[in-house]
Amino acid sequence: MEAVPSIERLSLQQAQGQRQQTRRNIFIIAAMTLFAFVWLVPIAWTLSLSFRPEHSITANLTLLLPLPFTAENYDFVFSSSRIPRWFVNSLIVASLRTFLQLMICSLAAYSFARVKFPFRQYIFYFVLIGLMVPGQATFIPVYLLFSNLKLLNSFPALILPGLASPFAVFLLVQFFKGIPIELEEAARLDGASRIGVYFRIFLPLSTPVLTALAIFTFLGTWNEYLWPLVAATDPDIMTITIGLNNLTATTYQANYGQTMAAAWTAGLPIVIFFFIFQKRIISGIQISSGIK
Repeated sequence: MEAVPSIERLSLQQAQGQRQQTRRNIFIIAAMTLFAFVWLVPIAWTLSLSFRPEHSITANLTLLLPLPFTAENYDFVFSSSRIPRWFVNSLIVASLRTFLQLMICSLAAYSFARVKFPFRQYIFYFVLIGLMVPGQATFIPVYLLFSNLKLLNSFPALILPGLASPFAVFLLVQFFKGIPIELEEAARLDGASRIGVYFRIFLPLSTPVLTALAIFTFLGTWNEYLWPLVAATDPDIMTITIGLNNLTATTYQANYGQTMAAAWTAGLPIVIFFFIFQKRIISGIQISSGIK
């Protein structure tokens, strides 16, 4: 006779727990929606500015709706015949740097993870020190180096400084150490050389982490501003970020509409890139943060 009330109390507790969980989920969704709205407002504002005439912007800069609506800012941006060249330059620089960085850093990581040589651990510590050195500290020495080598205003000047990435080496070393050594020993017994083991065993198994590094390297290179600003002053060598900035810059006052139109023109490929590789980017964040 006492079993029935016990079952009723259990059902009541389960119902209360479900209601609490539902309220908790509603609160979390509402909070995340609020955060997303706060994050999207500046983006919507810049998009609105890109479709407003300059006299309307100066009259009311905070207006969120593009009233009156005009496409003259984009007409001005795309009227330059150099924009296709700048897009190609950015694509060449980002693609080559991504490919070369992955090759160099993966080879270095394979050496640190699997090849025994004198002072290996100390050299690896020296590489890790690079994680603590800010890019601003090496900016002037790197600029003077490329200036003395007469490489400014060239693609090597835009590509070479970003090839050695201590973070990429560190991440790949940790990943390579997790690959079972039995696979390497089996390949060596079958007659594979070290470079053959690297290409046939380690690279195929490292596709997830290499893909994540490739995506982040490509995005970072495409959006890079400071180094291309000083390394490429020739309009034919400029990347899209620098070229559009110089195109919209004026001597006397800033043109907000043209600047925002240029920013969206440069950033639209990255937005498309994100939606295409969204799952890969999220997976890369999980890998780099140690969740996966």
